[in-house]
Amino acid sequence: MTGPADPPDAAELREQLVRQLEADGTLSDARIAAALRAVPRHAFLPGVELERAYRDDAVVTKTGADDRAISSSSQPAIMALMLAQLGVEPGHRVLEIGAGTGYNAALLARLAGPAGQVTTVDLDEDTAAAARAHLHGCGFGAVRVIAADGWLGWPQDAPYDRIILAVGAWDIAPAWIEQLRQGGRLVLPLSLRPGTQYSVAFDRAADQLASVSVIPCGFMTLRGPFAGPDLAVRLSDGSGVTAEVGVRPDGADPVADLLAQPGPDVTAGITVTTRDLWAGLGLWLAAAEPGMGRLSSFGGAARPGVAGPIPAGWAGTGLLAGAHGCAALVAMGGDDADGPFELGVRPFGPDGAALAARLVGLARGWAAAGRPSPAELRISASPFGKKIFPGQGETVIEKEQTRLLMRWVPRAAGGEP
Repeated sequence: MTGPADPPDAAELREQLVRQLEADGTLSDARIAAALRAVPRHAFLPGVELERAYRDDAVVTKTGADDRAISSSSQPAIMALMLAQLGVEPGHRVLEIGAGTGYNAALLARLAGPAGQVTTVDLDEDTAAAARAHLHGCGFGAVRVIAADGWLGWPQDAPYDRIILAVGAWDIAPAWIEQLRQGGRLVLPLSLRPGTQYSVAFDRAADQLASVSVIPCGFMTLRGPFAGPDLAVRLSDGSGVTAEVGVRPDGADPVADLLAQPGPDVTAGITVTTRDLWAGLGLWLAAAEPGMGRLSSFGGAARPGVAGPIPAGWAGTGLLAGAHGCAALVAMGGDDADGPFELGVRPFGPDGAALAARLVGLARGWAAAGRPSPAELRISASPFGKKIFPGQGETVIEKEQTRLLMRWVPRAAGGEP
């Protein structure tokens, strides 16, 4: 593979990025590290400053009519983690849903090698055309770039050894299972509850999927007629805060109305970190509580007022919503994004106190269970029509196409993802 000559400092910037990911424990696979060193990310981000192209940050490349991001180059850290989940080997046939800039497809092609085949699908023709041009210009012209709805996969090149989504999904499309060979692996950012997304690696056995690893993540979601419900609502107060809730409170601007009726913070009696909110505790709440959702702040720290439940420096916080109230996770006595803090819950509206008590009980249950992490969670996915009989401590989340059975295994048997 040959591509354009590197500008000065590009190779060193790639090396610095790889070393950073290795130093913080994100990257441990030598083949993925070699791919990150070899593929020039800047060439897939024309017009982006060279130094910015090699930061460990996502770069938005396209927005919709409402200024919401609809295409990007994902953060290198989560790309490395998901590539490790996927486990591409030389000679594999790989399908990617969400071509973006084409950069991830290039990494996949590097891992699959000359004997492999990578197909990447994107809903938008202009995005697919740009990805195709980037890949061709960098010597990855053998990657097939298709403009189509990724929900339907791409049966022409099936069966695949590996399928990966570079976009969030509310449900698991039957096509992805059908086009995956027996024993093959699907990795996707899956929304378990509104605003609660985890990258799950599933292996296929017959018509079922069984998880082998789960990690927290955050991706923009699928678009198109099969994308699932869009539960994200921008609050009307001008704060830039977005609410995603499965149970919609009553009112014209229901979440904002309730957030204007705060009650006193209630301590959960446990100490946590911000990572716990995304990983262990966040996953525990998503598994246990159908009403869990999220408040998210994109564009800076949330200002005081109705955005008050989101402490400064946080990207968002968990929200339990009901018809006449809600309750949000907060930090007691201020917040320190870099260290442990006492977890609190702030009630809002007439039913806020009861919802806050519910959240406190769930948080204490997580602590009493040994603070299980994503490494201890197992998820199996079955076709919706198949009966599932959950056992004690197991939870079923029903989607339109699949039923997810979630269970926690003892830490000693859980292993690492």
